Amino acid sequence: MVRMKKMLLTGCAVLALCLAGCAKSATYTAGTYTASAKGMGGDVNVSVTFSKSAITKIEIGAHNETPGISDTPIKEIPTQIIKTQSLAVDTVSGATFTSKAILTAVANAVEQAGGDVAALQSKKAKVKAGKAAKKTTDVVVIGGGGAGLSAAVEAATNGAKVILIEKMSILGGNTLLSYAELACPNNWLQQEKGIKDSPEQFAKEMYEGGGKFAKKELVDIVANNATAGALWLRDVIGVKYQDYLVHEGGHSVPRAVEPIELGAGMITPLKEYAEKIGVEILLNTKGEELIKDKSGKIVGVQAMQKDNTPIVLTANRAVVLATGGFGANVEMRQKYNKRWETLDASVKTTNSPAIVGDGIVMAEKVNANLIGMEYIQLYPFNNPITGVFYGIEAPSWSGEGLIYVNKDGKRFVNEVGMRDVRAEGILAQGGVAYAIYNQEVADRLHLEEKFKDEYAKTLADGVFFKADTLEEIANHFGINAANLVKTMDAYNKGIENNNDEFGRKTSMVTMKRGPWFILKGVVSVHHTMGGVEINEKAQVLDVNGKPIPGLYAAGEVTGGIHGNNRVGTCAISDIVVFGRIAGKNAASTAQ
Repeated sequence: MVRMKKMLLTGCAVLALCLAGCAKSATYTAGTYTASAKGMGGDVNVSVTFSKSAITKIEIGAHNETPGISDTPIKEIPTQIIKTQSLAVDTVSGATFTSKAILTAVANAVEQAGGDVAALQSKKAKVKAGKAAKKTTDVVVIGGGGAGLSAAVEAATNGAKVILIEKMSILGGNTLLSYAELACPNNWLQQEKGIKDSPEQFAKEMYEGGGKFAKKELVDIVANNATAGALWLRDVIGVKYQDYLVHEGGHSVPRAVEPIELGAGMITPLKEYAEKIGVEILLNTKGEELIKDKSGKIVGVQAMQKDNTPIVLTANRAVVLATGGFGANVEMRQKYNKRWETLDASVKTTNSPAIVGDGIVMAEKVNANLIGMEYIQLYPFNNPITGVFYGIEAPSWSGEGLIYVNKDGKRFVNEVGMRDVRAEGILAQGGVAYAIYNQEVADRLHLEEKFKDEYAKTLADGVFFKADTLEEIANHFGINAANLVKTMDAYNKGIENNNDEFGRKTSMVTMKRGPWFILKGVVSVHHTMGGVEINEKAQVLDVNGKPIPGLYAAGEVTGGIHGNNRVGTCAISDIVVFGRIAGKNAASTAQ
């Protein structure tokens, strides 16, 4: 992901009043000390001020953490340290690297000030559960990712009072971690570039890319409304888009628009707009059980807050389920997997740790029908250490040159083909592959400027290397160098003759001169295409095919939209289109 270097200061200049149980005997050499620790994107710098007996101020300085994802730990962790005078504070789920970097850097500063780090790390602040709470509103949205926020905004726009709950301490879900690329036919960039496209062509490619296992009527709804969704995000919500199109495998033409700040560039404007129009957002609040009335209508949700305070949320009109899929739930993906040899813990995931299928389980308990649960997508090329896709593998989706090779230095798959085909190809090589492109490709995409910190980190981690010759990059990873030279020569000849041996029809770019870039990659669980079945109105259907009154769903929690394989960049199209449909229809549900 793009790492945007910022100076974010946290306003934690609050004198610490020791709470019961705090280390009253703590002593420091008063003053301000600086320290840093490695986060996800590089060093996170902190400045910590001490009195003789307390930590009084923490400022977060220069860093390269991901916007949106890092915002919550940067704000919350210093506040909690000062409030509790403890280093035993919880990390923020979904932002673990940033959280640990802040805690490590503050611990370093404590040590400089002569404090007892071990004592502060062992003193866990006690959290008391509050009294059971109740809230009543018109629409309750469960899940604060792209689908949930779209639903909440649309419901509020259509006159409903809305409460959105999110179990994590940060909004965004998988959308925040993604590039938020939205496939939409006849969009403004296609028109500027003279690219001919149509909803019918988009629907055909999305349906066929999913093996024709999707519900065609739902595919058509996505295709016919995706561009309106993109314009809504741009013109109403305020999402700012890049001036280029993304061309993922499975699309005959480039048709996806991408926010300048990627996932954060979509989630942050949605959050701000939702709050502006009155949506109440409850973080650290996990939906646990849907509530039915005597007639069978869903009338609310039983939830639990982080401090173990139960809360009942009553919905006078409807509930929207937008909790995501189950890609981070090893047990659940093993239960439903029928295609891959294994999806056990040895297979990492690109997903947020929140994506564990709890909404699907909740819906099943109220008799919702599940559809396509066995369809689980692997993203083909990811960082072996984190399991997350590389920003620096951008040539694979940007219309540029890039090849995959195995240890023998040979190509084995169409590198810009469908994700499932690429994943199968990599698994056939023992589960590891190497992506290669050259300086000319990197320069055209401005990769070294955009991804400076990712290059530095992956180089240090040993999963990326750059050298002047193909022989050098091959030798670095123990690849057959002679074969790699032959492979690159054959690739260039195939591109020049418009006859690629693996059937490549796009990204027909030769690569003849170094320096050369090489990345090591593995497959990861990326998307679960199955979930609760919905109809064209985003109503959840029961096992008899009838709508469950008062219950709507949108996003990856649903099934039947992508078939057995999701075509890249179609997920954001789906969540925005059906998020808006679910929100609008929930708002109009009779009380």
